[in-house]
Order: sequence, then structure tokens, then C-alpha cells
Amino acid sequence: METLHALHKRIETTAKLQTIVKTMKTLSAVNIRQYEKTATALDQYLQTIILGLEIVIKDCVLPQHQDKQAGVRRGLVVFGSDQGLCGRFNERMATLVSNKVQSSHQEEQTYLMVIGARLAARLEAEEVVIAKRFWAPSSAGGINNSVYQILLTLEQWQNTYQLSHIDLFFNLRESSIICAPFCQPLLPIDYNQLSEMAHKPWPGRSLPQYSVGPEQFFSALIRQFLLVHLFKAQAESLVSEQASRLQSLQNAEKNIQEHLEELGGQFRAERQATITAELLDLVAGYRTASLSNSMSNESQ
Repeated sequence: METLHALHKRIETTAKLQTIVKTMKTLSAVNIRQYEKTATALDQYLQTIILGLEIVIKDCVLPQHQDKQAGVRRGLVVFGSDQGLCGRFNERMATLVSNKVQSSHQEEQTYLMVIGARLAARLEAEEVVIAKRFWAPSSAGGINNSVYQILLTLEQWQNTYQLSHIDLFFNLRESSIICAPFCQPLLPIDYNQLSEMAHKPWPGRSLPQYSVGPEQFFSALIRQFLLVHLFKAQAESLVSEQASRLQSLQNAEKNIQEHLEELGGQFRAERQATITAELLDLVAGYRTASLSNSMSNESQ
């Protein structure tokens, strides 16, 4: 049985740990909010780009189908985290990417780019070859630099390997605290889907006009369309990371509270046992003293 002093020290240490967990929960909640604002702004910008494509596609001639290439060179951009305490955030993503790489055909060449040190370590543990890795951004403002590095690497790969496919892998939040790994194709562009935009009814009363050529305008919109998807994938990954961390911290806080209650019960029981033992010692001492006095009186 632990002493009262040892139990008191454990209670103090556990209470301090609980305070740290509460502070980390607050930080995660704040970070979720700023990343959510970024994702919402990207959704609005993406909707504007889509409206622009609906207009310019009416004046462009797009291919109706794409010929499948014999040898596929695929680039994978995978978003993870640099920090822990986020549950199985990286483990689930590593499993999905590892299965994707292992199930690829022999004639398919895969080049993997990983954003997040912990995810990269997990993939290396599963013997997945990583061509390029970057640190994950620690704030909403860092997304710009992260996407810039990704774009430079993809451009280098495009010039060197002539990539035919580019896929984005990131965690997408399904509810307030639950997220799951998600795969989104970035290239090649689905021109058949773009062609369907030309038949959508325009939401306004008059069609907007543009001054540049339709091909030039279309090319600029497509570049922005792809860029926004990269931004959004990184933002959604950061939102999901903070949501997973918040869930883990909530579970940790619950366990700490239960442990504090258990320690409190042990402390009260030990204190009661100590008090009882001291009272028994006093009673026994009193009885011994009384017996000695009575024996002394009888002898006199």
C-alpha cells in the first residue's frame, strides 16, 4: 500500500497532466477553426472557378475521350502529420497508400511524395519507397509554402518522368471528430465531366463576358482549378489532423479524470486507515497506562 505522501504526489502530477491536456485541447479547437475557415474560403473560390469554366467551355472544343496509355507513370501526393497524439491518423493513411502501391501493376511506375514526417516514417516501416518528402505546415499561412513545394516537385516529375496520373491522398473529416483516408484524382482531367458543365443552366439572368481568347482563359482556369484542389487537400488534411488530435485528447482527459478519481479513493482509504491506526494506538496506549497505574496502586 502506498503512503499518503506518495499518493499525494501522484495526484498532483496527474492533475498537472490534466491541465496540460486541457490546454492542448483548446489549441486543437482553435487550429480546427482557422483551417476550417481556409477550407471554406477555398470552396467559395472553387465555385467561382467552376462558374468560369461553365462559361468558357461553351466556346471551347474539348476531346470526348482519352486514350489509355500502355505504361502508366503515376505520382502520389500523400498528406500526413509531423506530430503525434492524433490517434490512427497516419496509420490508416499509410495502410491505404501501401495497399495502393503494392496492388499497382508491374508496368506501372509510382513516384511517391509525402507531406508529414510521421507518415513518412510509417510508410518506410512498411517498405514503401518515398521519392520526396516535406514537412507539414504548422499553420494556415504555411499552406502556401507547402503547396508551392508540391507544385515545383510535380513540375520536375512531369518534365522528367512524363506523369500520366497524379492522385491526392488525404484524410477527410466525415463528422465533427471522425475522419477517414480519401483518394482524389488530380490528373488526367476528366474532359467528359467538363463537357457536361456546358449544358448546366446559368444561375444568373445574363451570361458574363470575357476579353481574352477562350483557350487562354480555359488554360488559366484549369491551372487555378488544379491549384485549389491541392490547397484544399492540404487544408482538409490539417482539419482532420486537429480533429483526430482533439478526439484523442478527449479520450485522454476522460482516462485522466477516471485515474484521478481512483487515486482520490485510494488516498481517502489510506488516510482513513492511518487515522484509525493512530486512534487504536492512542486507545491501546491509554489502556496500557491505566493498567500500569492500577497495578501500581495495588502494590502500594
